[in-house]
Amino acid sequence: MNLQKSRHAWRVSLALGLCGALAACGGGAGDAAMDVPAALPTPLANSTPVPAPAAINAAADASCGINGAGGIQVEVLRQINALRAVGAVCGTTIYATAAPLNWNNLLQQAAIEHSSDMAQHNYFSHDSLEGKTVAQRLADVGYGYSAAAENIAANSPDVASVLTQWLNSPRHCTNMMNPAYRDIGVACVRSDTATYGSYWTMDLGRS
Repeated sequence: MNLQKSRHAWRVSLALGLCGALAACGGGAGDAAMDVPAALPTPLANSTPVPAPAAINAAADASCGINGAGGIQVEVLRQINALRAVGAVCGTTIYATAAPLNWNNLLQQAAIEHSSDMAQHNYFSHDSLEGKTVAQRLADVGYGYSAAAENIAANSPDVASVLTQWLNSPRHCTNMMNPAYRDIGVACVRSDTATYGSYWTMDLGRS
């Protein structure tokens, strides 16, 4: 679609105003393609996992302490739907406005499972150490979907920074802007002893 350059610049400027971030990885469910930014420290998706320490102190609330203004759910919906309301440029693809996403407790449950598992067992990958995939996690929680995707990240301190990191990566940005997705669930779990201090999972889908 053809949009004027000034409109593009305005959209990109507004979207990038979310904040800066650290490390991320993402891809569609069943899609092994990954796009890992060069920022350091960068956990590499599907790399050899770091052996788990004897004890991991992972936060149980799956919010990384984000409790203000309604918590992680309110912050995620506010910021990502603001982005979808104005559109964005993901790499070379222009995304116009998209319908707002709805919070889905089943997707959040799947996200909590994966973030907790990464934090507790000290690895960073879409697949668990036992080989469980995104599709299997969604099946486990009972989310039937016609389309689904997952973004993961590590070391981002808050919602704004992790969304901006994903926005700056074409693959992650596409997942967030894709109008095919209508549901979202996000979790962040902290660990005091794992390699990366916080482990984020964003699951998107359409039932």
